Amino acid sequence: MKISSNHIGKILKNDIYSLSGNLLLKKGTVLNAKHVESLQKHAYYFDQAFVVDEPHHLSKEYFHHVKNMYETSIHAFQSIFSNLEQDSLPPLEDIQQMLTPLVDKLVDDPVFTRYIEQVKSYDNYTYTHSLNVGIYSSLIGKLQGLDKSSISLLGQMGMFHDVGKLLIDKDILQKPGRLTEKEWLEIQKHTTYGYDLLRKNKTIDPHILQGALLHHERLDGSGYPTGIKHSKIPYFVQILSVADMYDALSSERSYRPKQNIFTTTKILIQEANYNRLNPAIVYPFVRYILSNHLREEVVLNNGQLAEIIFIHADEPHLPIIKVDDHFIDLRKNKELEILDFAN
Repeated sequence: MKISSNHIGKILKNDIYSLSGNLLLKKGTVLNAKHVESLQKHAYYFDQAFVVDEPHHLSKEYFHHVKNMYETSIHAFQSIFSNLEQDSLPPLEDIQQMLTPLVDKLVDDPVFTRYIEQVKSYDNYTYTHSLNVGIYSSLIGKLQGLDKSSISLLGQMGMFHDVGKLLIDKDILQKPGRLTEKEWLEIQKHTTYGYDLLRKNKTIDPHILQGALLHHERLDGSGYPTGIKHSKIPYFVQILSVADMYDALSSERSYRPKQNIFTTTKILIQEANYNRLNPAIVYPFVRYILSNHLREEVVLNNGQLAEIIFIHADEPHLPIIKVDDHFIDLRKNKELEILDFAN
């Protein structure tokens, strides 16, 4: 028996080995179209009992395991920032050692992203946001096929990108209402504050300095603090900007609730289409995020329930869905829209 498109969205509870004994897929993998396509190149043993409809680790025990792992990293990262406030930058190897297990977990176990969404804490927003952006930047680096050293560097860029906010008045950062023009200009200074703080360390990688200074620049020149455009924005910073926006939108803020992934990914796609974010970075990332939710039930803007069946590479935010016994391609039915998960 072979794995087919009918198994997309199901979870492997056994490793899949080729007949020659090579490991092809690890247990716990959420099967997607790429897995099915890749397996066609191999001869392997598979039995229907190897898959389950729901992840076996979607349990309270697994949730607490992830929560403890994540919160331990937050506390470690908070101590790193406290050292930074004293103009002491800790060894970057120590930082990467803390980040790597989370990134590996995120890639090996796509369900892990759902737990991160649940355990985010607004109370420690600066720390959780910085850690999350480090994780997502590294993930995007993996999706882009970058080497390990580049992925490691992207993680460091993410973790230090917002360090300048430590020098911004917390009353402004946590203001629940609309900022005044003066307050908004002060918020924007976190980019230069962070750059100035980090460059005191003479051994820091220039990419980390660029990340702190330029992560709010946009391809069309509408960003800050310099208003540079297109290729003048370093590629790694363009990756960082996507990770930064994704986590900011999907996190609770003092002035608005967090957005669900359908709203968040739609905004990312819009930003790419408006030439503010790089579509070559946004589209694969959005496809990865949404592919983790194949076979899940969602609510449409007409009140109907549907099931996500297939994610397009070129328009990942407009998947093929199943309503009752018929399929609808949202690329061709743009009056329909996914609002949220059914549960």
